[in-house]
Amino acid sequence: MTHQGETGWIAAHRGVGHESANEVRGREAKVLTHYAGRRRWSVSVASLIFGLALWEIVWALGLLPPTLLPSIQDVVRAGIDVAVQGFQGVTLGQDVAISLLRVGEGFLLAAVIGVPSGLLIGTSGTMESIVDPYVQFLRPLPPLGYYTLLIVWFGIGELSKIALLFLTAVPIIIVSSAAGVRAIDRDLLLATSSLGLKGRQMFRFVVFPASLPSIFIGLRLALGATFGSLVAAELIASDSGLGWLVLTAGDYIRTNIVLAGVIVIGLIAIALDRLMVVLERRLVPWAGR
Repeated sequence: MTHQGETGWIAAHRGVGHESANEVRGREAKVLTHYAGRRRWSVSVASLIFGLALWEIVWALGLLPPTLLPSIQDVVRAGIDVAVQGFQGVTLGQDVAISLLRVGEGFLLAAVIGVPSGLLIGTSGTMESIVDPYVQFLRPLPPLGYYTLLIVWFGIGELSKIALLFLTAVPIIIVSSAAGVRAIDRDLLLATSSLGLKGRQMFRFVVFPASLPSIFIGLRLALGATFGSLVAAELIASDSGLGWLVLTAGDYIRTNIVLAGVIVIGLIAIALDRLMVVLERRLVPWAGR
């Protein structure tokens, strides 16, 4: 065997060895990740069980009157009754649908306007100078602080609620989208530019994909803020929705319905957040890599 042949044979076998080692390390990492995920899940379930047990113990010992802390069974029955028979003529499913529709309208409108605006601000200093003062003014304001003004302008109906949700979400989305553009590695832009990518091609194949992880972070935060603002707005001025359900039940001292409504609100918020995480993993698989 010639020296060149020996070198090729050794290199080939080294490559196989290295590849096998990488595969082993990959499998080990997957196993460790799997067990770490199962451990976190087990801890979360144990924490939930402890909280429910503590609730039941406090109720059984009579440390709080039933009007303040009903039993878990009473809350479950109240939730089922509201879902089947309704409360004040509105079922739980209708309240959930109304609240989700409001969230969807306000959030989608904010996303359609906020993402392009943020990308434009991130690529244009002039646009940043024009739009940024309004974004920085709106961003720290508590949404309910100007909700009364929106009611005066648009009335107590749906338009004022959609406007509130839009103004809650759009600054968050604009800021995160612009930050995604600014965080792109300049060396990457120079390298792709040297390959002939310019203008729209640069935006389509480099800027937009690289900004997507930051955009999704903003969308996730904005969705949570939007849902929270909606529930608070329904507490103030509404005749339907989950916030209205909790407020009205509280007026009648129906604490079991109040707790059932609060639990439903929390579960929906968790579900919406998980939905955004799944969408990000599907649409932006390169995020965090």
